Order: sequence, then C-alpha cells, then structure tokens
Amino acid sequence: RDYESLMKNKPIFWVFVHNLKVIIINHLRVLIIILVCGATSYVNSQTILPSFSAVHNKKSDWLPSDVSISAWIDASDSENYTRSGTLLETVTDKSGTYSSIKVKGDPTTNSYSLNGLNVFHFDGGVDALQSETYETQVSSGNHWAIGVFRYDRTDNTRDSFWSYETDQSPKRDYAISSAANNNTWPGEIDMDGLSSNRISSDIGNQLSWTGLGGLNINQWYIIAVYFNKTGNQIGIRFDGRTNSFSPVNDYDNSLQTNQQLRLMKNRSSVTCKGKFAEFFAVADIPGSGSTDISDIEKAEGYLAHKWGLEGNLPDDHPYKNSGPQN
Repeated sequence: RDYESLMKNKPIFWVFVHNLKVIIINHLRVLIIILVCGATSYVNSQTILPSFSAVHNKKSDWLPSDVSISAWIDASDSENYTRSGTLLETVTDKSGTYSSIKVKGDPTTNSYSLNGLNVFHFDGGVDALQSETYETQVSSGNHWAIGVFRYDRTDNTRDSFWSYETDQSPKRDYAISSAANNNTWPGEIDMDGLSSNRISSDIGNQLSWTGLGGLNINQWYIIAVYFNKTGNQIGIRFDGRTNSFSPVNDYDNSLQTNQQLRLMKNRSSVTCKGKFAEFFAVADIPGSGSTDISDIEKAEGYLAHKWGLEGNLPDDHPYKNSGPQN
C-alpha cells in the first residue's frame, strides 16, 4: 500500500506523532549539517595546523653536547657550581667525564658578569680549577678545545688560560700561554719538551701566534685550538680568526689520550690572573673530516651569541649574524 492509503487508515493522533517525528529528524539533520560545516569553516579560516614536515624539520639551537664532548665547565650554569657568598666552592664538569674538579685557592663567583651571565674571577695566588683525575681527552690523536677568557694581568710567560697535563709516556700535552710577563699577551701554544717523537717536529717547543696581533688586557676573547690528526693539522684561532702561521700541516705524533685539565693554570702550576666564562673540549676531529673545521665554527658562533661577543667575529664568519642550529 502507498503512503496516502496508510495515513487514511491510521488514527489522527498517530499521524500527528509520525509527522512530528519526521519534522524533528529532518531538523536535526539540518542542524548537524550546519554545525559540521560551521566547524569546518572555522578551522579552515581560523586555525593554522602544522604540517608533518614542519614539525619533523623543526630546528634547534646547536649545543656543545651535540659533539663528542669530553669536558665542559660553564660559569653561567648555577646548577653546576656551589658557592659560599661570592667564594667559589665546587665546580662540576657538565660532560660527566671528570668526576671531580678541584677549586684551588679562592676564586670568586657572582661578582662579575658578561652579557648578563655569571663568570668566575681568578686573582692570582693559587687560584685555578683542576681535575683530580686523568681522563680521555684525545681520540686517535684528535682533540680540540675552545673557551671564553680574559686576562687582567700577566707576570709570567707561562700564564695560561688552560693546559692539559698527561700521566702517560712520552709526555705529549700542551698549554695555551701568554708568552709575555708585562701585561701583554702575544700568545703561544706550549708544546712538549721531548727530544724525539715530538708532537710536531716543525713546531718544536711552541707555536707563536705571529700575525694575529696578540690579545688586549681586560678584553674578552673566544680562544680555540685544534689537533687534527686526521687532517695532519695543528691550529689556533681567536674570535674566529686565523693567520698564515696557523694551521701547521705537521702533526707527527698524537697527544696522549689521558689528560688532566687545568683552567687558568699552566702545567708547571703557574696561575693566570683573569676571568673565565665557559670552556669545553672535544675528543674528535674539528669538523666533517680531513681539514674541515665546521664544528669549531659552530662552537665559536654558539659562544659568541651566548656571551654577547658577536661583534668579535669577522664579517665573513658563518655565524656572525645568528647562532648555529641543527
């Protein structure tokens, strides 16, 4: 039977209820369509949904932990040092390589800053930071290190920003020294004192920073050194600059693997008067391979932008205008 005949045979009340149900159902359908379309329109017009590729390829700032870090001392990180007032009491190696860093003398903290970040102050005497063990700082002859330092006085040619002392034989280690005792810093890498099997037969006892002009007193610098056995090079840089004297293409015999770290102190226990911001070392090549130093350039950019030293970098430095990212 068709719909009209069916309706004729039903009580009026049943017909009314049935038609009401149809009306309600149809109105609900329309309402749902309106709500769905409206929500879709709102999302399309108001919401920017990130694509998978945008999330997946999001970049992050480069950090020292992105390379094979073997030592990392950071004066700006209050979670990795303790103090009593302004007296520095303990310091932690953020890399975890050295289980104990000895605070020698009475260096101070939370009295000076650089770019709003805390730095440590060493005023001579026996003030220094020194690891209590000899740990791996070199891998297959490869090692590089970098830090932010300033000197306030020099009165010994062996005043050093940092040095490494080995307990292995033959004694192949090094120091970053002033080479002056008259409140200037011409600069040199102090090498081994061996008569044979030296780190570099061309360099000998020291590599002078000829051509770089030296460092000015009471001024902050980014200092980097690299021993690249893979690329047969030894080099020194400050503020992202190098010169014709460096690198030297004569890395004959590797630095010893195990080294004791000394900050603001030479291997002969001469201490340096000045200030320290951050230092880290890497037991690896300084870049992607051969003579590439791209990792050092990233480290220079990281330190420059963190410590407000962007102006120190040369105009052609790859991270002059912004810090490195991954």
